[in-house]
Amino acid sequence: MEVSLSSLPAAEIAADLLVLPVREGHDPGLGLGGVIGQVRFTGKAGEELLLPRRDGDAFTADAVLLVGVGAGGDEHAVRRAVGRIAPRLADFPTVAIAFPHVQAVLEGVRLGGYRFDGYKSAPQRRAVQEVIVLAGEDDGEERRGIARARIVADAVTFARDLVNTPAGDLVPMDLAERARAMAETHGLDVRVLDVEALREGGFGGILGVGAASVNPPCLIEVSYPGDGLSGTVGLAGKGITFDSGGLAIKSLKAMSTMKCDMAGGATMLAVVQAAAGLGLPVGVTAVVPAAENMVSGAATRPGDVLTHRDGRTTEVTDTDSEGRLVLADALAYLAESSPDVLIDAATLTYSVMHALGEDITGVLGSDRRLVGELIEAGARAGEPMWELPMWEPYAERLKSEVADGKNEGGSFADATIAALFLRPFTAGLPWAHLDFAATAYRDKATDLGPAGATGVMVRTLIEYLESRS
Repeated sequence: MEVSLSSLPAAEIAADLLVLPVREGHDPGLGLGGVIGQVRFTGKAGEELLLPRRDGDAFTADAVLLVGVGAGGDEHAVRRAVGRIAPRLADFPTVAIAFPHVQAVLEGVRLGGYRFDGYKSAPQRRAVQEVIVLAGEDDGEERRGIARARIVADAVTFARDLVNTPAGDLVPMDLAERARAMAETHGLDVRVLDVEALREGGFGGILGVGAASVNPPCLIEVSYPGDGLSGTVGLAGKGITFDSGGLAIKSLKAMSTMKCDMAGGATMLAVVQAAAGLGLPVGVTAVVPAAENMVSGAATRPGDVLTHRDGRTTEVTDTDSEGRLVLADALAYLAESSPDVLIDAATLTYSVMHALGEDITGVLGSDRRLVGELIEAGARAGEPMWELPMWEPYAERLKSEVADGKNEGGSFADATIAALFLRPFTAGLPWAHLDFAATAYRDKATDLGPAGATGVMVRTLIEYLESRS
């Protein structure tokens, strides 16, 4: 997609389509006030009105698309409004957009126009060819916004593509190869620990979860050095490329979308990619414990005890609580390099779905300042988050008679209990845990994309890393 800026008035721009925002109750100008009054277009969010040019119209474009943005019109409303119409823009070779907030406009075009249709016999990968943003005088800020939007949208797309890929085509070592290719493109350091290295390194959680699969587990590490002076952030992302539940096997309905159980890993790989693209000063290391949680005679059994990277032992009382087992190894491994903060992301618990629904990501952690900074970053990105409690009495539920702990503590407050399970593996470092089981993958389309992977938290974590610069 070619992007350019123009300082021409909207009425004078030559394009196949001119897109104008309309605030609720406001006249869009260009002599269209009477027209929208006749069709009762009010400017409410979600309203659209396409008007072909007629003789005597006060605009040059072949057609005008009026888009309601409601009473607001901030950058989040702009991103969502443009995202909603993005699929329609592909019908017009050249599109001029008169919305404010250049970066939000372009993110809306890219994210809203995203499609994953390579598995269809007749894929419809149409996309708008040229976008002209009517931005007034270019003082350099708009061009920086264009560059950032491209990098951010590329990162979100990378994460979405990984999550949307069928699990049979993205087993753990496939994910590692995709990470290698990305790292090579962006000049990043990459390391992959295979089964032998995992055994030598004491990664019992990853090995235990992946024991039943014919596709061996691995650990993926991708690092961006930053400037060497601005500190480091350690990112861990759950990389269960398919989750059958293990011997605690899921129902068919619950299993049908489990290709998305590596969304945490995809997110963290995408964030490192963006950090490199943006040239951020902070160093970032992403670690993805990748495994398939399958069923066979080699499967980890309820009652088995696994020994993690840091020597702690876990009694496995639920083989479908596997994400925390692999994340424990990843966090312990990351903590050895003493980053300034640790952040993990995972499609981890059903309880966060019940508590917060499909729009809000849950966040818990040991450091209230870090949690607050992430929530603020989410607000800037338009990705809402809500803090859930690290309620200490519930830690009692994780005590085991035979090991240092067990991996589940009952069906209530499981998001909190999972976080309490992970905390000992963080070596006392400032740490936050993102549980996005409901927000990382959607059954229905949203303003910013079709059903499937959302890429949520990529933009939030980029905002957070930029705030540390």
